[in-house]
Amino acid sequence: MPRNCVIVWCDTPGERPREPVTVPEHPRREVVQSAPRTATGQLSPADHDLYQPDAYGRELLASLMRAQAGASLAVLLPAVSLLALYPLLAVLIPRLATLHVLGLPLTLIILGGGIYPPLVLLGFLYVRRAERLEQRFMELLKVQ
Repeated sequence: MPRNCVIVWCDTPGERPREPVTVPEHPRREVVQSAPRTATGQLSPADHDLYQPDAYGRELLASLMRAQAGASLAVLLPAVSLLALYPLLAVLIPRLATLHVLGLPLTLIILGGGIYPPLVLLGFLYVRRAERLEQRFMELLKVQ
């Protein structure tokens, strides 16, 4: 049976108290618990193969690392060539460093609009490729 509180107050000192107000006590708090959990530290048989010192586990990990290295190089080479292109052009054609287009230095336009958007695109493509590689690898583990 909940207890009630009675509060009496006055708006100004010396004034007669207003009618008492009954405020119910806060409702009881309930503790909510999740369902009982099972042991989760066990590896599936396919995961277990990765950690065995046999040729199969080593080959699975080596193939994943080769695919990841290929994805990294596929992004790294265009990024480096893109970043090296402007300084190379500035050395070969010195007038590029002093040109202005629409009141802005050409260097600012090339660096801000010609280099960063393609780098962001390369980063996006790399993340997509890495996620696909991981997905294929996980599917391969589930098949085993």
